[in-house]
This record gives sequence, structure tokens and C-alpha cells, in this order.
Amino acid sequence: MYSNRNADHYGALVHHLSLIRNKRCLMAYVHNRADIVRDLAWRVGLELLDLPPEIQDKLTTLEKEYFKNHSVAIKSYMGKVGIELNVDMVPPKDPYIKIRVVGEIDQGIVISDKTTNFTRHSMHFLKRTDAEPYIARVTSFTCCPSPKTNKLIRPL
Repeated sequence: MYSNRNADHYGALVHHLSLIRNKRCLMAYVHNRADIVRDLAWRVGLELLDLPPEIQDKLTTLEKEYFKNHSVAIKSYMGKVGIELNVDMVPPKDPYIKIRVVGEIDQGIVISDKTTNFTRHSMHFLKRTDAEPYIARVTSFTCCPSPKTNKLIRPL
């Protein structure tokens, strides 16, 4: 009779340990998925619509909600601090960039409290932080080699 109790005890212990192991495996999987969703927000963009449809289809509704909440937190922090954190993930070597306009764009764009006229084929030497939002949105800009590095500077 003593051996039966002992066997039951070890059976319950093995069952309990297997439940704890399975819980750890599931928590590691959920943590990995959360890391992937956070990484997508930094790589692709902070809007859920920026994600490709094949990636959106693979996310669960809870992961989509987590993506939205994470994006809102990042946007509110960037608004309070006043810095675009997701513009350039690699620190620039030069804070200025030479821009050449290759197409017609709107007149009178305000950059650093000054109105700048971007006529076709004009070249401008601007702060990187001022130029990158337009480079990302408008295909009318081309980056030219920086005078200091003599390399092609690519936004994003």
C-alpha cells in the first residue's frame, strides 16, 4: 500500500512539472510573438495599414490590438519629446544632406521656420531631420552624395 501512494505522488509530480513546462513554452512563444509585433512597428511603420496584407492575415486580433497600443504609446512619446524616433535607425554621420529635386512638388514648403521653393532640378543643403519626411513620402527627391562622406545617403 505504501508503494501505491508513492506511485500516485510521483505521477502527480510528473503531471505538475509537465504543466509548468508547457506553460513556460507557451509564455516563451507569446513573448516571441510580441517581440515580432514590436519589431514590425519599428521596421514597417506605426500604422497597421502600413503592414503588408500577408503579414496582417497572420496576426491575431489580440496581436493587432497590441500593435495599435504599442504604436499609440510610441507616437505619444515622440509627440511629447518632439523627436521622430523611427526616421533613421542607423545614426547619421552627417546631420546635413544634399537634396536634388527631380520633379514638380508643392510650392512654399516650410522647413525650419523658413519657406523653401523646391523648383525642378534645384539642389538644397538641408538638415537631415527636415528632409527625411519629404524623402519618405515624395518620390521627387533624390539624395546626392554628402560633401563630407562622399557616399550616397539613403533615407530609411
